[in-house]
Amino acid sequence: MHRLDRATSGVIIGARTQHALSWLQQQFARREAKKTYIAVVEGHVKQPEAIIDMPIERNPKAPATHRVHANGKNAVTSYKVLLENERYSLLELRPTTGRTHQLRVHLAHIGHPIVGDPLYGSGKYGDRLYLHAEKLEITLPDGQRRTFEAPLPPEFNELVA
Repeated sequence: MHRLDRATSGVIIGARTQHALSWLQQQFARREAKKTYIAVVEGHVKQPEAIIDMPIERNPKAPATHRVHANGKNAVTSYKVLLENERYSLLELRPTTGRTHQLRVHLAHIGHPIVGDPLYGSGKYGDRLYLHAEKLEITLPDGQRRTFEAPLPPEFNELVA
């Protein structure tokens, strides 16, 4: 139905029927699905809350990756700082658009890559990418608006505590 990067933990939804699949895909296309992620990033971001509005395109020099570039497609991410320590920040991320690697690219571009990111950061911390799909709010085919949640892995708070 939709996808997460392989190393991202958290909520993912699938459809059991073709009707449900079409219904859900339309919500994502119309940007009606609300997604909330939690990430641990390197350093401290300058503002406690902000919107990152920077277009993203495939990187021609490294086709497996993407980059911020004026010729890219519109990409918008809002963030809010939840917790900080001397080395890291725990952020709540809400993408408005759904570009490939959007959160990873945006955060790396502003100088705060996600901890453990082998493509856009140093990839040196532990054995995981510290990016978690915490909530997904959608309307089901029966018209009911629902929020699905996955608890935050304890290592996120432990790293920033």
